[in-house]
Amino acid sequence: MGRYEHVPAGKTGDWAFSISHTAAPEGGYSGAADVSFQGKHQCKLVLSSPCLSRQEGDEVLRKRCVDWIEQREGLLGHLGRSAEPEEA
Repeated sequence: MGRYEHVPAGKTGDWAFSISHTAAPEGGYSGAADVSFQGKHQCKLVLSSPCLSRQEGDEVLRKRCVDWIEQREGLLGHLGRSAEPEEA
């Protein structure tokens, strides 16, 4: 079974991701993560590697989720600031 993590984002809201696994035909690691923002699905990240254990694969996929969330947070923060009126 997979695992679920909640990532408090601070400025824009709450993020979460869940990691699930499938059997890799040749062994190694095969998994996917679904990332959501305030309960709404945002993306799916997939990782497959014959050289990774389940623990290593989960950690790589977890880091990719956090990196994606941080990148998205930066974009959302930038878009929010660009919509604010400029001070005189």
